[in-house]
Amino acid sequence: MRAATGIGLVLAAAVLAGGGAVRVDTLAVMPVKLLDTSQEVRDQRAEHARRLATVGAALAADMKGTGPWAATVLVAPAAIAAACPRETAACLIAAARAAGADQALFTVVQKSSTLIMQVFAHVVDVHDNALVVSRDLNFRGDTDESWTKMEAFLAHTLADAAGD
Repeated sequence: MRAATGIGLVLAAAVLAGGGAVRVDTLAVMPVKLLDTSQEVRDQRAEHARRLATVGAALAADMKGTGPWAATVLVAPAAIAAACPRETAACLIAAARAAGADQALFTVVQKSSTLIMQVFAHVVDVHDNALVVSRDLNFRGDTDESWTKMEAFLAHTLADAAGD
């Protein structure tokens, strides 16, 4: 009788401490994309490619274990290029599913000018194609620091919206 009561107390304590919520979802972080409509003369492709890769890796790291996501998987741009050369929605969802994900994060940064940047982020359930979370954010400046701050805020915002 005491053993059963002890187990019941341990289970009750675990539930009260937050241990009752089991995270089972894996989030695929798809390659972050850039839409540059700034028409700036200087070639910034290398800088932007580096920032896009950095943001994708940071999102995968920062979102692991937050919201409903027990795990994250970073899907490489080369994997998408090989599997989905036309990058249709159906193919991208299938690629996320093939990576073992339950949900996928699609992120696009739009650069309007050196000062004005927007990020559009959508988490989609890869089993029923339902939109889980959608966030559109603005950030200022096309610098490593501004992209880093944007990523941290975006990761926190998405996890919070998904139920962390």
